[in-house]
Amino acid sequence: MSWADELPPLAAYADLEQPAPRLSVVPATGTADELPEPEPASNPLFTRIGELLAHPQPVDWLVKGWLERDTTAALIAEPGRGKSFVALDMACCVALGKDWHGIPTKQAPVLFLAGEGRAAMVRRACAWSIVYDDLNAAPLHLSSGAVALNEPDALAIMQAEIDAMPEPPGLLIVDTLQRGLSGDENSAEAMNGFVAALDTLRQRYHCTCLVIHHPSKATPGEPRGHSALKGAIDTMATLEAREGGVIVLINAKQRGGDTARPLAFAFRTVELPPAWNDEDGNPTESAILAPSDMPNAPAKPEKGLVDKQRLALSILKRLVAEHERNLLQAGRDAKAARVELSTWRKTAKDEGVDVRNFSRWTTALEDKQLITIDGPFVSLGDSSHSSPSSFEENEATPKPSSPSSHAFRREEGEEGTTSEDDEGDDYETF
Repeated sequence: MSWADELPPLAAYADLEQPAPRLSVVPATGTADELPEPEPASNPLFTRIGELLAHPQPVDWLVKGWLERDTTAALIAEPGRGKSFVALDMACCVALGKDWHGIPTKQAPVLFLAGEGRAAMVRRACAWSIVYDDLNAAPLHLSSGAVALNEPDALAIMQAEIDAMPEPPGLLIVDTLQRGLSGDENSAEAMNGFVAALDTLRQRYHCTCLVIHHPSKATPGEPRGHSALKGAIDTMATLEAREGGVIVLINAKQRGGDTARPLAFAFRTVELPPAWNDEDGNPTESAILAPSDMPNAPAKPEKGLVDKQRLALSILKRLVAEHERNLLQAGRDAKAARVELSTWRKTAKDEGVDVRNFSRWTTALEDKQLITIDGPFVSLGDSSHSSPSSFEENEATPKPSSPSSHAFRREEGEEGTTSEDDEGDDYETF
């Protein structure tokens, strides 16, 4: 007898309730138009090495030797070194496809997230166009304020505006990280969110993301904040101040390649057209970077100064240096160069510096014999002439905002709530 002979007859199953059939396709009443779209084929996770070797891809330089396309880069330096000047200088050249001080660039649209000092950036762009090339038709776009990239809603709004542009950006500059980050830069969650946003932008637009940031006080050659940023950086550049107001740009890291040779720059003052005159009819000046001979050794910062005092002194040094040049051109003694206190204060204010603590700066610097005040005039002390000077960039950075603050931060007015009693050693409140 087989196993089939032992089964009960089929009639025994007649009274059992049969389950309804399960459909794995759309009902027969549906039309072809209602069928779901097939999922797009995803790229394979792994590719055989032979296939990759058979299709070599040379380095796609945006700025040859300095910035590779579709990478993350960082430019770190202390305040007052000229980070924003370098970034804008490079941005103008990329937008025009113009050589960057003899270094080839690949033309591409540029987006500049100006976290603070947009008005100052526009003046600098005007000065750049006077000296180098016309920017009126250049695809260089300045933001109206900072964008907290690690906030998904803010990132989505920015992406929607970028998607509506005729061309995607080839270079996206974030100036500065602190202004483009919501939360504490030492937080793993906040910094990982920021890095993830950069990755999203890179992958979406195949652009280079350049982040302007400050160095760690404990390790000056490293970016400040959580190490997630350091791990994500493909290219890192630093700025050093040298004697005579020269700054040196150093390619400190180039993932997978040789670092570029350092570049030296000096600041050149440019008078803007009459349309930029102030309300009293006085001409307005800005500055640009000009190539310079490489100095021999780094300059030593003044000992015992906090960053705020050093920044104020650097502005004065530039003004005195300009006066010295004027005296020499007129055949007069350059040692007689001095500046009106009111001019020093106004210049600092025009550069975006909160000048409510101006009297403290002057008192502290005079006590250290770094400056000499004679009535309404100020000149440099003997010890200041051997120290570095740099054209002060507008990098005033507010204290970290609360989590409830807006993701998009518009430019703030000059008036604030900080009193002179709040002044401390942290240059981020300057």
